[in-house]
Amino acid sequence: MTAQLTVPTEWVQSFKQDLSKVGFLDLPRELRDYVYSFAFHVQGAIFLLSMNPWAMHPASIGQVVRHDNKGPVEPKRLRDVVPMTLLRTCRQIRSECSPVLFGDNIFRVWFLTTPDLAPCYRQLIRHITFDLQPDQKMYRPRWSGLEEVSYGWNRRWWPDVLAKGLRMLDQFPNVEVITIKLTSKDHGESWKPAFFDIEHKTREHRVAVAARWLHPRCPIEDARLRRCLRLELQTPRVLAKDDYTGSRFAPDEDGESEWDYTEFADAFQLMKSFG
Repeated sequence: MTAQLTVPTEWVQSFKQDLSKVGFLDLPRELRDYVYSFAFHVQGAIFLLSMNPWAMHPASIGQVVRHDNKGPVEPKRLRDVVPMTLLRTCRQIRSECSPVLFGDNIFRVWFLTTPDLAPCYRQLIRHITFDLQPDQKMYRPRWSGLEEVSYGWNRRWWPDVLAKGLRMLDQFPNVEVITIKLTSKDHGESWKPAFFDIEHKTREHRVAVAARWLHPRCPIEDARLRRCLRLELQTPRVLAKDDYTGSRFAPDEDGESEWDYTEFADAFQLMKSFG
């Protein structure tokens, strides 16, 4: 069901009840924008939890979660991170800070049906991310040949990516980046796709070979989706080196793997440039 709630976000000037007092709106717009940037930018992503987040309380729209190793380790309620009550102060402040909250932050979604988020806010969102789980054979080159990986990619995985990407374009008309994170249900599995299983090659060579493998298997007819879509591997859930400071459990300096999961994202972006 689509929400009928509409909350105007166009700029409307608000006026003070007592003209003799100095208030927030008396500040120059440049300073107010600085305050909005400080107050409404979050580290990580805003996770939309509810199917009907705006029916009652806007502050219940979701949580701030970790994203790309940034943000809180444990999810936090959005209202505990950003001053959601500021949105309800007056129409002018709401119209000025809404583009910052909704346009500058990354929104993670788990429901891919039409959300009940008010359309005026949906059209402000510019960066969407969500997870998809591909066929596990993609991560198991020792058990599956590239022919089987290619078949599963062409027949099941890639059509699903296109369908969900186009659905996001329809739901969020001004979105600029749609990031799909590939996950693995087996936490012990390698994150390395089968078409990256190339020995004794440099990063640049692996990326180029993977991009050539992806090119005929990732047709994108919609020009806007081609510009917006990004495929990435889910960031491994690891602690940064700084998190081990003072601990006797700190990993060895030479214990890092040669495989860099960001190579997959680079290969997909390179593939799109082939035309």
